[in-house]
Amino acid sequence: MADINIYIVTFNCGRSYIDTEAFASQLFSNLTSSELPDLVVLSLQEIAPIPHSLIGGSFLVPYFIRFNHAVQKGARKWSDATDDLPLYDPIAARNLGMTGIMVFAKKQTWTEDIEYAGVGVGLAEMGNKGAAAIRLKYRRVSTSVELTFVAAHLAAMEWEVKRRNEDWKNIVRGLVFSSTTKRRSATSLAAENRPLLSISPRDASIYKPTSYLFVAGDLNYRTSSMSPSRSDHKETFPQPHEDDSSPRHYSSLFEHDQLTQERSANRTLHGLDEAAVTFPPTYKYTSKGPFLTPDDQLKEWNWAKHRWPSWCDRILFLDAPIWLCSTVPTDVIVHKYSVLPLLPTSDHRPVTLEVTVPFCEIPAPGEDEDADDPRIHPPFEIDIDWKSKRERARKLELIAGFAMYFTTTLEGGGVMLAMAVGAIGAYFAFRAMLEM
Repeated sequence: MADINIYIVTFNCGRSYIDTEAFASQLFSNLTSSELPDLVVLSLQEIAPIPHSLIGGSFLVPYFIRFNHAVQKGARKWSDATDDLPLYDPIAARNLGMTGIMVFAKKQTWTEDIEYAGVGVGLAEMGNKGAAAIRLKYRRVSTSVELTFVAAHLAAMEWEVKRRNEDWKNIVRGLVFSSTTKRRSATSLAAENRPLLSISPRDASIYKPTSYLFVAGDLNYRTSSMSPSRSDHKETFPQPHEDDSSPRHYSSLFEHDQLTQERSANRTLHGLDEAAVTFPPTYKYTSKGPFLTPDDQLKEWNWAKHRWPSWCDRILFLDAPIWLCSTVPTDVIVHKYSVLPLLPTSDHRPVTLEVTVPFCEIPAPGEDEDADDPRIHPPFEIDIDWKSKRERARKLELIAGFAMYFTTTLEGGGVMLAMAVGAIGAYFAFRAMLEM
């Protein structure tokens, strides 16, 4: 059977609505295939303002809808479709605080056994930072391939390397899957974990032995452990058209990439692979633009002076295990790992990964399997208190979200004003009734 073509995009949205037309115009521009992928996965960070994100539910629907429209428009543009019919089914969309994940399947594609997981690693384990994940089975006839997609957002700032590693540890320990649907369907954005029931801890982990794993997000690993000096942006920050032998070529900056160093030391993203990074830093750009412009047409990258240009936005994957014995190749094949042009609503650039996953079901490992694979020996065990911690954090998210909504947003302030006017009116009406 044909392999599964997957296109993954990670994007820090900058806490604002996306420009749907701009996002759609660029979305599929990194595809190497003339065919649309079977699955499109969006990993979204800072998807909306903090109050909306922490409250979730209907507060986030307008933000998700814009991405749905962008995927459909981008797909029709790429395929030169002459009608307005959608080419993808939005089969799952979830958030954990400010981090969201969406999965789209091409029409006539069958997915089932959708599971969801979410964990906050921010203040008091709330979702200002954290991860949201979706696991599903991609089926053809009687065979299915299990796929796990994780959207993550780790701690910021150049010097917070250890905190980022700790965030990853807490994601592995707290990102526990539970069943939400049995067949392809759009899922509620507001739903929370259901009981784990009889699922074994190993099967509930992101390192499930029978699943491929993809992790995408604003992982926030930088290229320095200190903030830049006042002169660094003039002397060191990379610029387009520099020769790769120049100290101002971005490859020189990548030599200090924290994620590469921490992975090599086995302190984060354990066991995952990453394709070669051959694109410029994805963060932090100013609002000057130019927008929607490929790098080979640029004369200058407008960097923010107070942050080192860094590859914060990354996509990694866990390849097939050694016990997957097959007469056909079973490795994940990377077609292109690249970056999209700067969009007008964010200081990050979206990163894309186009891969082919072999249509080959991963069997459960044998009892005596002792492979050097995190599916067998995960770096951290699941936190047995994960559910109570998530429930407690969810209550705090709602309290903080509504408090911020009513005190920091125009619409929230309008609601409070209307309630106050209504209360005053009710008081005088009641008083007038008593005086009659």
